[in-house]
Amino acid sequence: MDSLIQKFNLIKSNLSNQPSFFFDDIARLFPDMKDSSLYWLVSKLVSNGFLIRQRKGRYSINEWKEKKRVSITGEAKRLCDKLIESGFDFFISGLDVLSAYMHHIPEQYPIILFADKASIEEITKVCKKNNYMVTYQKQFKEQYKTNIYSGIKETLVLVYLTENFEFAKNGIASLEKAFIDLYYAITRNDYPVSLQELAKIYLNLIRLGNIDTKKLISIASKRSIQFDIRYIVESKYITQEAENFVNIIKKEGLK
Repeated sequence: MDSLIQKFNLIKSNLSNQPSFFFDDIARLFPDMKDSSLYWLVSKLVSNGFLIRQRKGRYSINEWKEKKRVSITGEAKRLCDKLIESGFDFFISGLDVLSAYMHHIPEQYPIILFADKASIEEITKVCKKNNYMVTYQKQFKEQYKTNIYSGIKETLVLVYLTENFEFAKNGIASLEKAFIDLYYAITRNDYPVSLQELAKIYLNLIRLGNIDTKKLISIASKRSIQFDIRYIVESKYITQEAENFVNIIKKEGLK
């Protein structure tokens, strides 16, 4: 990887002043390298998120590489600040962490909050004191509908209890954790974001090299959705024949 980074730094120092550049521009920086090695190098730089392939033979520098945009704003930021003051263990996840990668951010949506099991009563009190309405996954669907139809203005907070804070820092989940949690909320709890929008988020994360797919699968296993996520991550390698085969199996009754 060190060698790859060194080569990328050479490309960046010479070509970053251009909005895009071509394979031949890269080749001129490595006059002693064989074409086969150059193609391998460029492929690795793209797959590792250092370069963005705009179209065949044309590339640009990924300015977001190593600058993962993990930040929250608005009501989630206000809640985060209040909970940090309380001293209890928690983290914000889901849509608020991933909003920078969305095309269309909903005007209103529930905050996804993971709270320490041992401190949930105190965390709930902090939320309510600051005009947040707390709900849990079993009641979420009905509570969200009630809020929408009744015009309740309090921000809804969907709380998941946890003892694991491995994939969060300063009250904010990592991008991988946030994606898994949002996927889970949408597919298991009817969270009000479409799968199409979630797919766009995923493609932006992949395109910009800002997500670790191995870590994604590892986190998914902790929520028992590793088969879903492995299928998504590895979908580009699955042949049409394999998909047809699985469809036949499903039709024959193997669920």
